[in-house]
Amino acid sequence: MNKLYRTLIICTLVGVFTALSVNLFAGNRDRSGQAGAQHLLIDPWARSTGWGTAGVAEIRGLEAVYSNIAGMAFVNKTELAFSHTQYWVGSGNSINSFGISQALKFKNKETGQVRDFGVLGITFFSMGFGDIDITTNSQPEGNMGTFSPKLTYIGIHYAKKFNDYIYGGASVKIVTENATADAKATGFAIDAGIQYLTGKFKNFKIGITMKNIGVPMSFSGDGLAIRAVINSAFHEQTLEQRSAPYELPACLVLGLSYDFLIWGKDYADMSTQEKVDELLTRDDAANRITLAGSFTANSFSRDIFAVGLEYAYRQIFMVRAGYNFEGGMWDPATCTTTYAGPSVGATFGIPLQKKGKGNSRIYLDYSYRFTNRWGGNHSVGLKLAL
Repeated sequence: MNKLYRTLIICTLVGVFTALSVNLFAGNRDRSGQAGAQHLLIDPWARSTGWGTAGVAEIRGLEAVYSNIAGMAFVNKTELAFSHTQYWVGSGNSINSFGISQALKFKNKETGQVRDFGVLGITFFSMGFGDIDITTNSQPEGNMGTFSPKLTYIGIHYAKKFNDYIYGGASVKIVTENATADAKATGFAIDAGIQYLTGKFKNFKIGITMKNIGVPMSFSGDGLAIRAVINSAFHEQTLEQRSAPYELPACLVLGLSYDFLIWGKDYADMSTQEKVDELLTRDDAANRITLAGSFTANSFSRDIFAVGLEYAYRQIFMVRAGYNFEGGMWDPATCTTTYAGPSVGATFGIPLQKKGKGNSRIYLDYSYRFTNRWGGNHSVGLKLAL
């Protein structure tokens, strides 16, 4: 009965997400470039970018706020993370991202029962392009100072474990695009996602997420105003030009992953059923190999297929690789992406406590995404997990 109940829930959730996306995701390649706020499609976290977009069903922890917010429900207590990306090395672009998440668990002093109210998190994303010379029609060579465009968003996230098999979450992001000091656009976007775990060790996973759902944005500010004389008037008046609105880059992502577990000598004498009875998980295995894949349906660009592979030795060392494929990506006449396909990454976990005393760690992350222009994307990250 429990198995049937879980199956009905996941089928219902898949149906709801699919129904909601029927009208939203009717885009095709002819709509490429018609959406704004493209920084919402950039994963700033060093751990998850190591296998491109393949980790939607696999991702867990604070980094899940980009790939699939449902994965943040796996935060045990507190996580703080920082990531820095040299975006298109040689172009002068860079990305900084910071976040903190806190599990809302409270213990009843009388009964000793722990109540889980989910996980709450907040993140900040900032993308800079360096200093750009100010030029005008009358002074095309500049010498008028510089301006520094910035793309940012602040995300407030919530995720919850509903039972041992279903995890869900949602995010609200306040999005800002600063073209100049006096011309900017502000809006908001909503993400929602679920992860479903099954199998004897919960090693088969399904992930679904909808991202960047929001109202159109448009630029405003004094930077769009000019001084002019109207209808032979004797004095100048300020005229404000209206900026055309633009849509957000909404997308729907579906993913699968499977863990191949090698238990090692610690559990060599135990049968499979004994391991299940002991509630062992993939974190208890000596070695883990995870195969993952995903499909991204973009509203304003080509769809993306991704595959990824990760090897982990306990929680001490992880190495991963991925490959993203978009139609027409190798033909200069039809290419709409700078990504060349492959990506690689690694993670080192440094325990903060003696074995058996807790699972607090510091994680050092690195990833590299290949691009067909410039020098690729280098990302480094640091995370404290308590």
